[in-house]
Amino acid sequence: MQSIRWLWENLKGYRKRYLLCLSLSVITPFFMLVNPTLQRQLVDHVMTGEKNIDLLVPTILIMLGVTFLRSLLGYFSVMLVESASLGLMYNMRNKVYNHLQEMDMHFYDDNPAGDIMTIMTSDIDMVRHTLVFVFRQIISGILLFLGASVYYFILNWKFALCMIALTPFIFITTFIYRKRVKNIYKELRQRLSKLNTDAQENIEGNRVVKAFAREAHEIDKFNSKSDAFRVQNMDAQYLWLKFFPYIEGLSQGMTVITLLVGGILMMQGPEVLSMGEFIAFNSLSWAVTEPLRQLGSLFNDLQRFFASSTKLMSVLETRADVQNPESPRKAELTMRGEIELKNVSFAFGQSLVLEDVSLHVNPGETCAIMGETGSGKTLIANLISRFYDVNEGAVLIDGVDVREWDTAALRHGIGMTTQEVFLFSDTVDSNIAYGNLDLPEEDVRRFADDAAAQFVSDMSDGFQTIVGERGVGLSGGQKQRIALARALAIRPSILILDDTTSAVDMETEKYIQGRLDNLDFTCTKIIIAQRISSVRNADCIILLEKGRVLERGTHEELLAMRGRYYELWRIQTGVADDDLSIMNELGVAY
Repeated sequence: MQSIRWLWENLKGYRKRYLLCLSLSVITPFFMLVNPTLQRQLVDHVMTGEKNIDLLVPTILIMLGVTFLRSLLGYFSVMLVESASLGLMYNMRNKVYNHLQEMDMHFYDDNPAGDIMTIMTSDIDMVRHTLVFVFRQIISGILLFLGASVYYFILNWKFALCMIALTPFIFITTFIYRKRVKNIYKELRQRLSKLNTDAQENIEGNRVVKAFAREAHEIDKFNSKSDAFRVQNMDAQYLWLKFFPYIEGLSQGMTVITLLVGGILMMQGPEVLSMGEFIAFNSLSWAVTEPLRQLGSLFNDLQRFFASSTKLMSVLETRADVQNPESPRKAELTMRGEIELKNVSFAFGQSLVLEDVSLHVNPGETCAIMGETGSGKTLIANLISRFYDVNEGAVLIDGVDVREWDTAALRHGIGMTTQEVFLFSDTVDSNIAYGNLDLPEEDVRRFADDAAAQFVSDMSDGFQTIVGERGVGLSGGQKQRIALARALAIRPSILILDDTTSAVDMETEKYIQGRLDNLDFTCTKIIIAQRISSVRNADCIILLEKGRVLERGTHEELLAMRGRYYELWRIQTGVADDDLSIMNELGVAY
């Protein structure tokens, strides 16, 4: 009932037409009782008995009219349900997609892309199929069965009792089947999700697969998931096949009873059972047997629907941990770019990533963050943008906790390039102007020049070149420079560069640093890097180790400490202690 209520809520805007469709589905089965009644009249009063020929043509015309009207009602019923179901699918897909846009990083950490795509496609399609076919068939089948049964009792209650004597056994068999198949379809849906996840990961990572010549391994892995899905499907089908002979046998048994009992009663004379009544019984026998035969397949579809709707409800009921405040800082306020972390600690589950980290960056200053892999550098950038909320402490922008900012306003004031560059399957121009679609073309070119992306002009269609999915065809350094131009294009108050120049040469890096130092707008910069050359000119450098601040200061101050930063500098420059002493004596800058 929870799934049905949820479905009804999502039918908003299409409820009237769906109710009208169901109303037609209620009326149509009773039209099916008319022709057998008229057939009985034809046989008993025209072909036999008084042989009233005058009734022949009117009766046949009425039968044709009823058939036409029933077909017309069926046509309108299908039109209405298709319209309503497509509207439902449109509403639901948009609702799920919009909800996914509101989810935070925790949600995407816990839900693989393949599972989300299964929800957006297979699960929603299953809900639509249930609305279009299953519910209508259940309502029509029940009413057809009840209508035919009542009609039987009106004609001949003895014959009717014999006809429906097997139905309790069919219901009991179907009930047992329903209980057993429920969990099988839940697991079937999970295996489909895993199959889709594997397929999507392989497609996205096809270059890595080919680079390591692991095609055979990936084929085996996919075959394994595909086989698991096949086996689960087979289990569901085998279970149905175990019960099918009983349901089919009992249903067909009704036909045998019709012929056997009908023949016996007819031999006792027309006063017991006339030829017309027997033909009416025989014509309507499918109206009793067919709904019962369909019970198994309808229950199969219902279990699929319950599995899909449960997953959809689960996703839609999930609330992001990062919520916009009820009374946020107004979006129209201009961000100055002051950043402060106060005793910040953060953990993923039981794994502590940051512990008691503090830093302060004034507007317009540049702060560099260095550290070994996994030390929490990127996490600091994510906390500033409020992709996650801190467990302890606070992150402040312009003296205001980020949890009090309007989330959209906060992120609009932050330009960010990520470690893994993502470009959309669109033009270079659209990728750069992604944060500001009204950006003039000359500004796009200027920001591309600031990011050393002059190579775009040499591409086949210049800034109108389609870069392809995830920037395929571009080098890592080219993608980084387009991503940097995209971050600059929104003229952010805070610019976060996460390993942005790791894939460019030293000359290009020096050019980019020069352009970043001379931007025509005030911008606080957070630079996350491993190269000393990328951070040496920063106003403050922080060195993280195991989630804690190990060293902090300017380039010169950190070298003077002769600590971890000094060791990194020596490794990257190849300068020995003796060389450093000579450089100090000569006054050479390092």
